[in-house]
Amino acid sequence: MLKPKVISQVLQQSADNGLKASLLMTNEGSLLAYAADNGRSPKTYAAIAANVWSSYKQHCASDSFLRGDPTAGLRFLILDCEEGIVFVTAISSMLLCLVGDSTVELGILRAKAEAIARHLEEPLSRAASYQSYAM
Repeated sequence: MLKPKVISQVLQQSADNGLKASLLMTNEGSLLAYAADNGRSPKTYAAIAANVWSSYKQHCASDSFLRGDPTAGLRFLILDCEEGIVFVTAISSMLLCLVGDSTVELGILRAKAEAIARHLEEPLSRAASYQSYAM
């Protein structure tokens, strides 16, 4: 069983050096856990990130992506916005979104996202397979 409080603590560990928010959500944008400063609502970040991810993923669908080729298809998005930089990537069947201010280096965002993904991949994969059995 996934515990949102524990996941929020994992996400909170990345919240420094200009990182405004870390969010774990479904592909539809429903928040599972987040760690954010007191700025914009995490629900707003989640809705925008999931919408953009879904749009790009539809356009990136190709034969190699559909066959499960890990080198093809959408692996992450970097969005340069007015208020900062948004990094979105998939972890199992979930989305991880990191929101940084405009001074954050892209490599730092990517490294933090990869570290969180490595930490959460196995538990999220188990939860996703459990959900598919339950249906």
